[in-house]
Amino acid sequence: MDTIMTSYKSDFINILSERGFIHQGTDVQGLDALLSQGCVTGYSGFDATADSLHVGHMVQIMQLKWLQQTGHRPIVLMGGATSLIGDPSWRDSARPLLEKDDIEKNINSIQPIFRRYLHFDGSPTNALLLNNTDWLCKFNYLEFLRDYGQYFSINRMLTFDSVKLRLEREQNMSFLEFNYMILQGFDFLELSRTYGCSLQLGGSDQWGNIINGIELTRRIEQREVFGLTSPLITTADGQKMGKTGSGAIWLNAERLA
Repeated sequence: MDTIMTSYKSDFINILSERGFIHQGTDVQGLDALLSQGCVTGYSGFDATADSLHVGHMVQIMQLKWLQQTGHRPIVLMGGATSLIGDPSWRDSARPLLEKDDIEKNINSIQPIFRRYLHFDGSPTNALLLNNTDWLCKFNYLEFLRDYGQYFSINRMLTFDSVKLRLEREQNMSFLEFNYMILQGFDFLELSRTYGCSLQLGGSDQWGNIINGIELTRRIEQREVFGLTSPLITTADGQKMGKTGSGAIWLNAERLA
């Protein structure tokens, strides 16, 4: 993790730094240099485990907005496939499993939120709205294990907070949940290959997942990619403000009625 400096070459990093949107970064100086050289493609992922995003997602949306406004291309990645598992980060127990039809309905309800903040206009910095169902649901399990399983270290994965905290509390973590970070890591590889994506943005609870994607992309593509996380929006007692806690603040107006 890089030390966050006070001044950068790129408008994007300067703006995020000024607004307190940076928590951690991988080679922030290298990312800053890349951003100052031309248009960079970056993405943030959003799982569809509810029919609305919440206030905790606003930091990631604003990161994507500033990425576009400073001359770069944002990708909004909907987790149609990863929502079938559910991200175990910052959770004491497994998420309830959703059916595919429910996830699709949630995605349709969430998508209009992004159009309030991002431009989908066909320009060089045109935002893209993608769904990881398009590649993850095509895999044969054995082929996936053979082709990509060798690049993930169990030893390293056990050190990430999303796994370590659950184990330290002696709370069960299923093999299904453990696979989440592998699938998210592959998302970064796929976006790098297909769209030239060089940056993943996310909340600080996504650090381990982001690192997995960066390392997988480096090992397979021999390409330098970057990660940048933001502080989480928390309640007064320090708990992550999300969907499942009491008093969730939704972004869809009908959920606030």
